[in-house]
Amino acid sequence: MRYSQLAVLASIAFTIHATPSIAIERSDAKMAIALMQKAQTYLQQNGVEKAIIEFNRLDSPFNSKSTINPYGDLYLFTLDSKGYQAVHGKNPKIRGKFMLEMRDIDGVYLIEALVKICFSSKEGKGWTKYRWPNPITKEVEPKQGYAERVPGMDLCIGTGIYQ
Repeated sequence: MRYSQLAVLASIAFTIHATPSIAIERSDAKMAIALMQKAQTYLQQNGVEKAIIEFNRLDSPFNSKSTINPYGDLYLFTLDSKGYQAVHGKNPKIRGKFMLEMRDIDGVYLIEALVKICFSSKEGKGWTKYRWPNPITKEVEPKQGYAERVPGMDLCIGTGIYQ
């Protein structure tokens, strides 16, 4: 009987130590806002057309692991007041579409919420919560989306952090 107890304990210990611990480094709110500031600067210095091309590149430093996106889990998207998305840094299928009716798996109208934050709030920027597929883990995870208005334009730039 003692042998079977030791075998069970050894099996448990082996399973615990043999299972790799997956610790994913994630961007935080401060990193997301820093990326947004760089995106706003890029847009102001290069114009909307060039910015849309850059922000849509999957290998852009805004959308992939880089010095301005150290974990590669941030990406940019844009919205206008009607929910039109000219940019999506991870999913080309979303680009060029009106996405106001898009919902997460819980039914949250995430684009509608971001449009309201961007165009109806006094600050013209802010956060909203929803659940969305993480391009790194491939799992649906809690996410906080952030959007801010581009001064003088019917355009918002957004990003988000997975939790």
